Amino acid sequence: MTNADQGVGLATACALARNGADLMLTLNRQEESARVLQAIQALGVRAIIHQPPADYLRLTRAAIAQFGRIDIVVANTESRIQGQVDDEDLDEDAVEHQLENNIRSTAALIRAAVKVMTSGGRIIALGASLADRVGTPGLADFAATQAALSAFCRGAAHDVGPRGITVNVVQIGAIETMQASSPPSILEAERESNALKRLGRPEEVASAILFLASAEASFITGTVLNVDGGYNA
Repeated sequence: MTNADQGVGLATACALARNGADLMLTLNRQEESARVLQAIQALGVRAIIHQPPADYLRLTRAAIAQFGRIDIVVANTESRIQGQVDDEDLDEDAVEHQLENNIRSTAALIRAAVKVMTSGGRIIALGASLADRVGTPGLADFAATQAALSAFCRGAAHDVGPRGITVNVVQIGAIETMQASSPPSILEAERESNALKRLGRPEEVASAILFLASAEASFITGTVLNVDGGYNA
């Protein structure tokens, strides 16, 4: 699993560990390694922190070397850059990094993983519900990456479906930990934009991911599961 050091990433890693999964994790912040390892290992499974690689084949080979196989991949690679398309001061390098991180890196991870997966394998990519909504000022480039992620996963589901591997996307809305540093006005707007009128909890997203990773979801592939409090309703 990628980016497992906080929020939805950490909640998902813990949920998988509670269900007996050994984990290879990458972190956004390497200084969190000891804390994350302690939290996961306390649940009685093996956990390894791996540096985010430039070549995801190295990551999958390292996982095979440690655990013998790869059953589940959770691709959590979101970067979000705010900026209108006509903004003369828009950081083009940051926009390019967003594209690289949200699409190319996720696609590379999935391509590498399915090469070594066997029947029953699960690919779950995390996206954002914003991709399905009417355009939002300042987030055109971000929304485009999220829409592209969903399209890629639908196509990948067809490619690997005959091998018994599923590929799905969990699109999330406004989550407490993701919005912790936002001004009160933004938090209120996020609450009012969904049907439940509240922010989501990381554990609620983790439960959806856990379901898609389970045997009960064996006939679900190429789909998008919205965990957004009704943002897309």
